[in-house]
Amino acid sequence: MSKRVREVNKQAAELVQPEAQRGVPQRQRSPKDSKRYRPGKLAKSVKVVASANSAAIKAGTAARTPYAGAIHFGFPRRGIKPNRFLYRAMARKSQAVSDTYEREISAVLRDKIEG
Repeated sequence: MSKRVREVNKQAAELVQPEAQRGVPQRQRSPKDSKRYRPGKLAKSVKVVASANSAAIKAGTAARTPYAGAIHFGFPRRGIKPNRFLYRAMARKSQAVSDTYEREISAVLRDKIEG
């Protein structure tokens, strides 16, 4: 049963992933930018992580996109305003995620009760 619940969690999170990738701020690299900054890397780093207990959408890694937290939550000392693209994506897709959970978890419970 936990494998099935993990699949449901992953399915629900995958509804949000494309919206989160579209919400990532896009801009050209300027001479002042860090050499680590590569336009488009943050959008490519948006991934789904699911377990039997939860699902999450994560963006960035410490090695490849260390600036992900600064982009999402802001960094006032550096003049970076918050761009909460992950939160906005979840807000836009919350009804679809809710419907998916309701439908799929009901099916899991029905199968468990019947069989």
